[in-house]
Amino acid sequence: MKKILIYAAGLWAGVYAVLCGLIIFVPQMLFYAPSDIASDISEAKESGLTVEQKEYKSADGTKLLGWYVKPKEDKKVIVFMHGNAHNIEGFFHKLVPFARKGYGVFLPEYRGFGGLDGEINQKNLEADALAAVKELQKMGYNNEDIIIYGMSLGSHMALNTAYDLQKENPVNAVILEVPFDSLANVVQDKVKLPLPLGSLMKEHYYDNLELVSQLKSPIMVMGGNADKLVPVKLAKNLYQYAQEPKKMIIYPYAGHNDLYRFRNYNDIISWLEENEKGFN
Repeated sequence: MKKILIYAAGLWAGVYAVLCGLIIFVPQMLFYAPSDIASDISEAKESGLTVEQKEYKSADGTKLLGWYVKPKEDKKVIVFMHGNAHNIEGFFHKLVPFARKGYGVFLPEYRGFGGLDGEINQKNLEADALAAVKELQKMGYNNEDIIIYGMSLGSHMALNTAYDLQKENPVNAVILEVPFDSLANVVQDKVKLPLPLGSLMKEHYYDNLELVSQLKSPIMVMGGNADKLVPVKLAKNLYQYAQEPKKMIIYPYAGHNDLYRFRNYNDIISWLEENEKGFN
């Protein structure tokens, strides 16, 4: 019996050490899984929209790019901060319904994704997301002309960017699709072990609660009850910390990556149109 206990303790310690090592040494595999394939804009142009590629730099000089569709008349511009994996080519279809309604769209890429050079961590992705909106400002857009839409990991970049910009003036609105309250809570839900995540994930913690509690822009939160990757309870918890005006929609049968299949873009457009006067 004693040998069994010693063996079990050793096995547990080994698993514990492996998990800690993975979090410390291979965070890109665990949290990001970026595609190193450069995005091809040709298919986006076949959508019938006038799509152009903008090239700009992050604050530290890292070269970035994004796809842009100009808005019609007095419509706002929706900036989409994507989540992990893939590249912007894999997310462009989510912006097409908005562009066809006349909204401008801007889909920026982060360093380390889509063939771009650079190290991926929270600090760098935050800087890259902010640089995208700064590029729009250089093009003549004010904060009140900008709607920031973040999906999954991109929910943090959306919130952090909106929080940073509101020091000058709040952005028009913030939309969060399948967000979390912190990435550490996503990890904790999966591993079920008492890991010191605060220390292990210090460069990849992505705490959204403090940001959302201080956000001054109207906010919409969307999740799926069948989400196996980011439990919808984390989105609900995040929503509780948000200030009014706010709205939440939970799709009963939706997972993590298929809210588009449930036409969530129609709900977003309705929300933006219904509240348009209140946003100005």
